[in-house]
Amino acid sequence: MSTVFNPTIAAITLRGLLGRRRSLLIALPPALLLALTIGLRAATNINSSHDFGWPGVVLGQIGLVTLLPLTAMIIGTSVLGTEVDDSSILHLLATPVSRTTVMLTKWIVASAATLVFAVVPIAAAAFIGTSGYVDNPGPLDMTFTPVKGDTSEAVGVIVAAAIGAVVYSAFFLFLSVVTKRSVAVTLIYILVWESLLTRYVSGLRLLSIGQYELGLADKIGHLPNLDANLSMSTSVIMSVVFTVVALGYGTRRLQSFRVSGEAA
Repeated sequence: MSTVFNPTIAAITLRGLLGRRRSLLIALPPALLLALTIGLRAATNINSSHDFGWPGVVLGQIGLVTLLPLTAMIIGTSVLGTEVDDSSILHLLATPVSRTTVMLTKWIVASAATLVFAVVPIAAAAFIGTSGYVDNPGPLDMTFTPVKGDTSEAVGVIVAAAIGAVVYSAFFLFLSVVTKRSVAVTLIYILVWESLLTRYVSGLRLLSIGQYELGLADKIGHLPNLDANLSMSTSVIMSVVFTVVALGYGTRRLQSFRVSGEAA
C-alpha cells in the first residue's frame, strides 16, 4: 500500500468532514463571495473610471486573503483537529499505518475539499468579475491596446487560489497537531496576522500565505488593486517552504503522541 495515501483513512475522513451541518458551514464563505461578485457586476461597469478597481479588491482581499483561508480553516482543523481533541486519533495511530501516511492522507483530503468548496466558487467569481474586462489598462496608462475577452486576470486568481488551498491546508493541519486551540489560533492568524499586521509591517509579509497568493495572482494575471507585495519567485519558493515545513514538523509531532493523546 502507498506510504503517501491511504484510501481507508481518506474515506473515513471524508465521511466525518461532509456531514450536513458542516457542509453548510464550509459552503457559506464562498457563497458570500459569489453573491457579492454577482451583485457588484450587475451594478457596475468594471471598465469605467469610477468602477475600475473593485474586482481586484473583492477577489484579492476578500476572496484570496479572507474567505479562502476561512474555508480552509474549517476543513483543515476538522480533518484531524476533532480527532486530536477527543483522543480518537489514538485508535488510528495504534494501527500499523505510518504517521507520515496519516498526515499526508489528511492533507490530501483537506486540500481536495478546499479546492472543491473554495477554489471552484472563487474561479466562478473570477470569471464573472473579470469577463469583458479591458486587459490591464492601468489608471494612468493612456497607450494600452484594449483587449476584451482575455482570461488572464481570472486565471491568475484561480492559480493563486489553488496553491493557497494546498498551503493553507498544510498549515492548518499542522496547527491541529501542535495545539488543541487550533481554531482560535487559525482565526488569529487569518484576521490579525494576514488581514491586519501584514498590511502595515512589511517584514511580516514573507510569512503570510495570503501575500504569496496575491503575488502569484498579480504576476500571472496583472489584475489591478490586488495590493501584492511579493515577487513571483518569492511567492512560489515560500509556498513550497511553508508546505514542506508544516507537513514535516506536523508529522514529527504526530509521531510523538503518547497514549494520553498529548504530544511529547
